[in-house]
Amino acid sequence: MDIPCMSPSTFLLVQEFISKRIHEVAEVQMKIAGDEERQLAIEAGEIDIDGTPMCTVVADGQWSKRSYKTKYDALSGVATIIGYKSRKILFVGIRNRYCIICQRAKNKKLSPPEHTCFMNWKKGATSMEADAIADGFKQSVELHGLKYNKLIGDGDSSVSKRLAEIMPYGCRLLIKKIECRNHLLRNYGTKLTAMTTNKKYPISLRNHVKANMLRFRYAITKAVEYRNSLQGQSDYEKEVGLRKDINNSFRHILGSHDQCEEYFCKPANRNLLNEKNMIKSAEESGFLSDISQIISRLVTNV
Repeated sequence: MDIPCMSPSTFLLVQEFISKRIHEVAEVQMKIAGDEERQLAIEAGEIDIDGTPMCTVVADGQWSKRSYKTKYDALSGVATIIGYKSRKILFVGIRNRYCIICQRAKNKKLSPPEHTCFMNWKKGATSMEADAIADGFKQSVELHGLKYNKLIGDGDSSVSKRLAEIMPYGCRLLIKKIECRNHLLRNYGTKLTAMTTNKKYPISLRNHVKANMLRFRYAITKAVEYRNSLQGQSDYEKEVGLRKDINNSFRHILGSHDQCEEYFCKPANRNLLNEKNMIKSAEESGFLSDISQIISRLVTNV
C-alpha cells in the first residue's frame, strides 16, 4: 500500500508508552473492583473480628503453552484472582522464566545491556500458579483492604498447600478451598469414560454408560438449578436435597427410580421409558461401588 513503516526505535518507544498506559489503567480498574468487592462484603456482613471485610474469590492460572498433562515447560505463566460477587479482576500475577535480551547476552558470553527485564522466575512452570496466587493473597489487605477467606478453583492441591504454608492472614483465619463446579464435572466425566474401558464390567453396562455420558453430567447440573431455585428453604435444606439428588443421579440413569424425586423423574413417565434396570448388574460387577466413590467427591463439595 506504499505506507511507510515506523523505524524500530520509534516502534519500541510506542510499545513502551502503550505498555505503561495499559499497566496504569489495569491498576486503576483493579482498585475500583476491590472497592466494589469490599462494599459488597460490608453490606453482606462478611467482616473479620479485626474489622477487615472478607470475600470469596475465584483464581486460576494460565500458561503460554498447553501442557496436555504431559510436558510442563512453559516459559511464562499468569495467575488471576477475581472477586466472586463483582466478577471483576482483583489481582494479576505474572511469572517469566525467559528474557530474550538476557539470553542473547548469555549465548555470546557477554553482560546484558541495560534494559527492562521481565524475567522474575527461576523455578519450574508448575509452581508459577501457586506462587502468583499466594502473592495476591499476601497483598489483598494492602491493595484492597480485603481478606480472601474462600477460594474457588480447580483441583490443583499445590495452591492450597502454598496458602497453608504462608498463612497470609495468620493462623486464626484459614482459607477455605471450594472446588470449581466445571472442574469437578469434567473430572467426573473423565473418570466415567475410563470406567467404560475397564473390562471387569459387563460390556452391556459399559455401552449403556458410554451412550448416556452426557446424561450423567446433565442430571447433576439440573439438580443444582432446581435446588437453587427453591424458595422458602434454608441453604442447609437445599444442600441436603442436592446431596441426595447427586447420589441418586447415576441410579436413575441405570434404570432404578425408587429414590427419584418427582421433579427429577415423573412417576407417570417412568413406565414409558421402556428401559432395563441395570442396578443388579452394576452391583455384582463392582461398578456401583466404584462410581459411588467417584461421585462422593461431588457430594463433599456441595
